[in-house]
Amino acid sequence: MDNTLIIAILSPILLTFGGLITWFIKSKREDILLADENTRDFKLKTYESLLEPFYVLFTFTLSQKEKDKGINKMLSLEYRKAAFNLMTFGSDDVVKSYNKLMQAFFTIKSEDFKDGGNDYAVIMLALLSDLLLNIRKDIYTKKTRLKKSEMLEFMITDIKKHQNKINRK
Repeated sequence: MDNTLIIAILSPILLTFGGLITWFIKSKREDILLADENTRDFKLKTYESLLEPFYVLFTFTLSQKEKDKGINKMLSLEYRKAAFNLMTFGSDDVVKSYNKLMQAFFTIKSEDFKDGGNDYAVIMLALLSDLLLNIRKDIYTKKTRLKKSEMLEFMITDIKKHQNKINRK
């Protein structure tokens, strides 16, 4: 058989086969991107629900009654559902950060510190900033160059004083 005849027969077959493979890969990639987009929206809602009591804690213009109401939200069924959703759909780093923060709330008391609770506040801020940074990495980009303290800079006036401690913890 002549080489041109072999090429003439194999060319359409190889082109068709290559096109099918390309279509299959592209289809799978689009499915993965769509699933990631849907998951991202769900994660955003979950993270917002979990962070809501912390918004209340750091809104200094609220009355103590309003702050207590926000903190009590952590005991609600809705909040527990969001926590279970986090355990199911959140990234490993976000789950670990959230667990560390909650364990600190459960076990560490500001009265245990001799400095009037200043070290307690730094520990809690470090844990919260770690959670925020991990959420950022999970939702947006793993290659962020932000430090933990920079996640809280917008709301704490004397963050520079505690920056090193927050970034180390």
